[in-house]
Amino acid sequence: MMYDMLYESCIWHSRVALFDPEGRLVSVHYDDVLRPFLDDAVVLGRVRSISKGLDAAFVDIGHSLDGFLPLKTVQKEVGKVVEGQEIMVRITRAPIGEKGAKLDARVLTRRPEGAVHVPSIITPAPAAISRSLRDAGDKPVRVWIVDNRFRQEVAHYVREENIFELSKYPDMELLEKIDEQLDQAGGPEFVLPGGGALHIEMTKALTSIDVDSSRTPDGSSKNFRYDLNKRAAHEVFRLCTLLELGGSILVDFLNLSSERERLDFQAYLDEVFTYDMIEHEVMPISRSGLVEIVRQRVGENLMTRLKWPMYVAGDILLKLWRAPSYRGKIRIDANPDVAKILRERLTHDQALAYLGVEVDVRERNELNTENFRISFAA
Repeated sequence: MMYDMLYESCIWHSRVALFDPEGRLVSVHYDDVLRPFLDDAVVLGRVRSISKGLDAAFVDIGHSLDGFLPLKTVQKEVGKVVEGQEIMVRITRAPIGEKGAKLDARVLTRRPEGAVHVPSIITPAPAAISRSLRDAGDKPVRVWIVDNRFRQEVAHYVREENIFELSKYPDMELLEKIDEQLDQAGGPEFVLPGGGALHIEMTKALTSIDVDSSRTPDGSSKNFRYDLNKRAAHEVFRLCTLLELGGSILVDFLNLSSERERLDFQAYLDEVFTYDMIEHEVMPISRSGLVEIVRQRVGENLMTRLKWPMYVAGDILLKLWRAPSYRGKIRIDANPDVAKILRERLTHDQALAYLGVEVDVRERNELNTENFRISFAA
């Protein structure tokens, strides 16, 4: 079955979305100049301090927060790690909130010769399109671009025959799908295919997911609870992957009446999560239908990032880049934090160079970060 990938980009922001054969969003990856993706980047850092109690070093990697390096990952040829020492590390998990990045010193990359600023990135992290292709695995993928401007960028990663222009396929509604499904990705409710819904709430300690049967039309059928739980299991897995949920995830499935059903459903849930590429553990289901899923944290989750000003500004820019030409001035009403980023990126000269028209960005204090309006002069 063919997967579809939508590649959108402007000079400040890129977004790559992967859809399954049913048109559901599987993953979405971003590159933004304000927050470069760091996972798997190799950095020449400098040891800031050593913690004997943690058997770890704190390393300056050029971020506001020092990275955490377990000393057990340091190769023998490096020798004893001391304060002030240069050290080559790989970022295994980007900073999250007030926690610094996790680091690993088992890297093959050697220090470049000559004068090198420390800290500095030696090998950049994979680009968004590369990460999306990794998500697709061995599945066949068609890569869709808005227009021919992006063909050369994409051709570095996929064969020419797998690149398609949306403008030549008017029935391909990927732009509508990405807008609709990203709007839904902010939650807290996610409708289940076939009826029912999931409600997601996040705290610092855990993520809770409640399976709601109130919208299911066939609630009187004999196997209703079991069948709904099976559908919910697939959607929980999809959302864990799409939203990049990590840590402790507590799922409240519908209560199953017998031990046999619970054991069968446990086996089914375990099988669904065998496709999870993130390190995880699915705990046994309780008599009341509660299941704890522990997933490795890989960064800030998508529900959080979609509300960041830089991602909202990026979404606006990508929407503007979709149209081949404009007539008259563009007006954008946005939250002040979003407007500030847009003004820096869409100066008078830049707007004329990239869009062909002036852009009037107006601050609106009454708008939440994720809300904005785009209008066009006649």
